[in-house]
Parts: sequence; C-alpha cells; structure tokens
Amino acid sequence: MLDHDTTPELKRKPGEVELVPPVDGLDLLVDGGEFILVRVQDRFGERVRVGIRDAAVRVLLVVRPKVSRVKFFAVLAGVMVTVALAFTVPVGIGLPPLLAVSLAVSVGLIGIVAVLFAQPLREYRFHDDLPGGIDRTPLMALGERPGRQSWYDLRDEQGRTFGTISRRLGKWRVRGFEPQEPEESAADDEPSVGNITGKIYAWSEAASMGEPGPRGPSDEVAVVVVRDYLNLASIIGGLVSGPIGVMLALSGPWKRLEFRRGGRLVATGHRLHDGSAMQLQLESDFDLAGDGEPVLDRRHVLALAVLTLSFEAER
Repeated sequence: MLDHDTTPELKRKPGEVELVPPVDGLDLLVDGGEFILVRVQDRFGERVRVGIRDAAVRVLLVVRPKVSRVKFFAVLAGVMVTVALAFTVPVGIGLPPLLAVSLAVSVGLIGIVAVLFAQPLREYRFHDDLPGGIDRTPLMALGERPGRQSWYDLRDEQGRTFGTISRRLGKWRVRGFEPQEPEESAADDEPSVGNITGKIYAWSEAASMGEPGPRGPSDEVAVVVVRDYLNLASIIGGLVSGPIGVMLALSGPWKRLEFRRGGRLVATGHRLHDGSAMQLQLESDFDLAGDGEPVLDRRHVLALAVLTLSFEAER
C-alpha cells in the first residue's frame, strides 16, 4: 500500500534542470493532513509505516524493537518457587499452617511488584525512512515510563519532552507543552541503589509528582474507540449473563477512532483490512490559531494514533 516510487522527480525550468528535494519525515509529520498507517510484525519487532497518498513524499517508519522476555519469565518463575518454599518450609518444620499461608501471601505480594518491574518497556522510535534513516537519531520517541504502563513521554531529537500520553478513565489522552529539558534521575545519582530498588524509587517519585509535565491546565486530545458490536463476541455476550457476558459484549473489534479536543472532533481514524492499518484524516482547522507555533500539533496526534493502533491490533 505504501510502496510508492520515491524517486525524486525532475522539475524543469527554462534553461535549467533541478531535483525536487525529498520531503523528510518531520515535514510529513507536521504538514500532512491525511495519513495511512500500516502495522506489521516480523522477527525484528513491530513496525508502523506512516505515509500519505502522494508518491513524492517519503515514508515515516515507526519502530518498536523486539524485546527479550527471558528476564520476565525468569523473575516470574523465581517468584513462584519462592512462594512455594515460603509455604512448604514452615509447614515442614512444624509451624502453624495459617502462619505459612500468611508468609506465602506476603512473599507473593512482594513478588508481584518484582514481576511488574521486570516487564519490558514499550518504546516507539520515529525515523525518516530515507536510506540510513533508521541508524540516525529518531525524529521523536514515544517511551513508556518505568513502573507506569499507562504513561508515555514524547521526546524530540534533543531528548526534550514535549508531550505525554496517558490512559485515564478508559481513554488514551495526549497533552502538548513547550519542550522541557530532560531531568536527572535521582535514582541514577545513587550508585548504592540496586536495579529493582532504583526502579521502585523512580516509580514512587513519579507517582508523588502526579501527572508529568507542566502543572495546571493544558490542551489535550482524547481518542474514543468506536467498536463493532454486531459480531460473534457480542452475540455470545448477550446469551451469557453476568460479568463474563458484559466483558464479551464490550470486546468487539475497533472500526473507528475518534480524536476529540474539548468535545470537538479533530481527527478520525478509519479501520482498514484486518484492523492492522488505518486511514487517519485530520480536520483542516486542527492547528490552534495564535501567536507562534501551536503546542499541540500533528506530531502528538500521530503518536497517539500509532500507540492506539499498536494496542488495538493486539486485541
């Protein structure tokens, strides 16, 4: 779908011939109004190609590297063995079974925290799809915050945070603000702090600070997932009573994504093929009118669209 011929065209003027410079990925992010997003998975990880219907425009490549889950399963197995030992050892030496159960539950709760922090973090790196573009610094990166699977930071080429994506009240929301310089992590300044302890400390610091980014009100865009409820899951859900039936009825595949700012529709993502691709259309008056560049622009909406497509395609 996106395999257009990207050979630069010749612009002929009287008495001269010059090459039309290719449009790079950042221009595509800022200037495009209608995008095609296609998600594929291979042995290298997950990739989302973003382009428009103009064959002269280069394609933007979003890469989510494939991470190894060996550490995660090793920690999970270790927690299960530790919980089993915490129950069997006290019983074997003649301690009361209630004490053994309490000890096993306590170890299990601590193990759950260890398992959560052992989960690999999601990160999406946006590259210009020109030759060698994937080896250069990404145009922007969408990185998950440690210990908070529903919080992401948007960073530019200089590593400055210019937006956040969070999941609140069942919706993914993106906020935009002026770029902020990266802050030094207090956990990194303590060489005596262990890896897990440092992650717990960073998570507690982030939780105490509340929502990352500037304090006070800021503009944001929320995405509403419109699902296809006339499917087999909804029919089964209607026949099954109780919470299981409700969950089945609400698990329909997505058919449309509506991006809203303050109740106003600013963009729409239409499902293509098997749900691993979408056509994203932005309203002509999406950009904020005002002095200077708008804080919330197409980069934020495209990052939100890529994240939502990644999650919904895995359902």
